[in-house]
Amino acid sequence: MDTGARNAPCNMALEKVLLASCAKGAGPNTLHFLEFYPCVLLGYGQSVEDEAEAEFCRKNGIEINRRISGGGCIYMDGGVLGWEIIAKKNTPGLPGNLEDMYRRLCGGLAAALGEFGIHASFRPPNDVEAGGGKISGTGGTELDDSLIFHGSLLAGFDAGMMEKALKNPDKKNKGAQGSIPAWRTVSIKDLLGYAPPMDDLKKSLAGAFAGIFGVEFERGGLTAEEEKRLNEELPLFQSDEWVYERRGSGLL
Repeated sequence: MDTGARNAPCNMALEKVLLASCAKGAGPNTLHFLEFYPCVLLGYGQSVEDEAEAEFCRKNGIEINRRISGGGCIYMDGGVLGWEIIAKKNTPGLPGNLEDMYRRLCGGLAAALGEFGIHASFRPPNDVEAGGGKISGTGGTELDDSLIFHGSLLAGFDAGMMEKALKNPDKKNKGAQGSIPAWRTVSIKDLLGYAPPMDDLKKSLAGAFAGIFGVEFERGGLTAEEEKRLNEELPLFQSDEWVYERRGSGLL
């Protein structure tokens, strides 16, 4: 499923809808591609005041929203491809052990990047690295017998804008001595000198994950019920309550 570019509240609500649909048996196992307008996405338990430069974001039209999964704050824009797998936990090819699942699914992304001549590999606990930097971060959450495993692939994003939109990014990336970066991001454009078309990246990812699961994907879209649920969920994800109130460690 490819739902194209949507704003942050819509994409975050859509993740909840698709996961709930799978858990109810109303939606199939799905590989979902999604794209974003410039936004900052908090992990479920994070706070705006700790993670985002809210005034800078407001002045520059950068939305702030919150994922249904945990993890760290990230910056997304038109140069980042969002990808996610929504599936039953007992799906063949999906390891039950969390570390093995991260390794296997991140390995799928690494294999897809290999088609573009990029050597990438899994970096525990949940990243994919290439060229000495993080090219994709991943995470997820679960509901009953189903899960969502999602990631962001940095194709040609605006790193300068990310540094301004996130709070103290340099401090967060310093090593123990406060002088050497412990980790940095890198994009496909940084490595190749250009960013491949999103459609080419999606095709490679779909092929890699089809191989992992031993399936053939069929193109699909939202059902009428999912569209209805999306419209019902949107007001929450558009609200200041969702974005600005501190929350616990889990949602579903």
